Amino acid sequence: MAALDKDTAQKEKAIRYCISNGVLPYLEVIVNNVREITDVRTVLTDLDVLGLEISRRGSVRRTLFDCKTVGKMSAINRAFWASGVMTYTGCDESYVILNKKASEAHRVSAKTMNVHLFQEYDFDTYAESANINYLDKKHYSADINNWHTYYKIFEKSETLSALGEHINTRIPLENDFAKALRELVGIIRLNRGEFNPDKKEHMAIYCSLILSFLLVMAPISSQIADIFDTTIGQPEYETILRYYVWGGRDSYIQRRDLKNSVQEASGAKKSELELPGWERFVELSRGLLEAPSEISKALIPCRDLSLRYISPIDTHKDYQLAMSLRSSNRITQFIIAASNYIYTATGLPKDFHNYIKEEISTLSQIKTI
Repeated sequence: MAALDKDTAQKEKAIRYCISNGVLPYLEVIVNNVREITDVRTVLTDLDVLGLEISRRGSVRRTLFDCKTVGKMSAINRAFWASGVMTYTGCDESYVILNKKASEAHRVSAKTMNVHLFQEYDFDTYAESANINYLDKKHYSADINNWHTYYKIFEKSETLSALGEHINTRIPLENDFAKALRELVGIIRLNRGEFNPDKKEHMAIYCSLILSFLLVMAPISSQIADIFDTTIGQPEYETILRYYVWGGRDSYIQRRDLKNSVQEASGAKKSELELPGWERFVELSRGLLEAPSEISKALIPCRDLSLRYISPIDTHKDYQLAMSLRSSNRITQFIIAASNYIYTATGLPKDFHNYIKEEISTLSQIKTI
């Protein structure tokens, strides 16, 4: 990703469109092979901007934004390309922002594939009509320079590059959210020694970890809520949750028995297979079940909070962030609860949790209308 790319302004417009419509944006999402079968890793392509929207029922809707200022490919060929990438990555629709206006016939044809062709000026008009807040740039995540600063943290640290790819690329494209949850906790534990809460860059990453955790927990919580019975006891609930997290009963038993066979060989006792910090996770998951549809409302504030750590502090942007945090009484509750689980389960320093609570407390003191 280059800060001087000619399509940078278009990408920022796509990000602003997402934010103004309550869609969580991701920048420059790498698309990998469905399965790597050689020692040389290859990348298929990248998505300029990917927007994620979680419905009240927990389904994830993905929108691709393709930004092209130059290139010999015709508008309709860009639409064919976008349609193929949508199918491969599981996106529902695509916006192609072009430097030159596509013909009416091409635009109509593209719409049959759920691809919308826009000249840059026309996209501005469309985005403004979709939501007047598109014109508002007073969000930390609306400034693409902050995104470039964020990604440079991973680029300059070889040890954190794998973590960066995971939370910035794999999680937004993952459809198996229980798998995404297990992998997220695992990769944080693997890299916990690399983090220092006194570094602003690491606090930005920590907020992104909370964002990633809440993102995978939103559909998980909605699915569990559909089968949850308030009359069941704690042991029965834990069984359901345990089976869900490990991909079903059969998958859980296979993994548990494999773990126990290894432990027996070393003289250790048999035990259940559980996520790290299991008791706290059970408590957190039951708390999220109280309002699963509210989890998604914490995602964009989390993104803003993350980028705020590596951006010049702006009073107007702080005001907007404070407004976002107050838009639902569940947002702060869920962010702090997720942080409480993340640091305890992964072994990160408690200061990460304390600092983010202090930051949210400071923002909560900002007077809003």
